[in-house]
Amino acid sequence: MIPEDQEWSCHLDLGIHDIRALYQVIDYALQTWPGSPARPPEEQEYLHYMKKQLFAMIADYTFTNVK
Repeated sequence: MIPEDQEWSCHLDLGIHDIRALYQVIDYALQTWPGSPARPPEEQEYLHYMKKQLFAMIADYTFTNVK
């Protein structure tokens, strides 16, 4: 059993098409952001973080795989 004070995590393998689709979903969520108090500001900050991470993955794929 995992103690409650340890954060749960998982690993997921995604292809470039999945990463691009997820990037678009997050971009749309940010474009249509309803603002606070409808949604917590921390959630928007997290979406910005995730968008940057996904963009880095797309850029890495493009740099290393497109000839």
